[in-house]
Amino acid sequence: MTISPTLIARQTILDAIQADVTVIALIPAAQLYPSKTPNNPVKPFGRYGAESTEPVRASCWRGGAVSGAYHAWVGRTATIPDPKTYCELAMAAIADVLDALPDCYVDRTQMLESTDEPDLWHGLVQFTFTAVEQL
Repeated sequence: MTISPTLIARQTILDAIQADVTVIALIPAAQLYPSKTPNNPVKPFGRYGAESTEPVRASCWRGGAVSGAYHAWVGRTATIPDPKTYCELAMAAIADVLDALPDCYVDRTQMLESTDEPDLWHGLVQFTFTAVEQL
């Protein structure tokens, strides 16, 4: 039997983020997307990024260590006068959720200021998630 570590990681992380009251107080659950966002998404919004997997092929085990990132974008609005601080709070909340998952480790967080749009911040939480099952 074979498993899809990327599918397990993505679904586990999305379920956890979309259920967390601190995260959804900052970014509505309907704006926390899997990997594809709609055209011109309403900010703030989050998106699960591309991942890579290092296979685990130990005796009697199959799966992998998934490395990826969850991204969020926050812009200035009438209710978000300081998008950088807001984005930092969202990244901290998402990192807390991922750190609480038993098979997930937060590697780092990062904040990037957009060069294309004034007052737009892009934050990301990079993680490693191990998904294995015994054969």
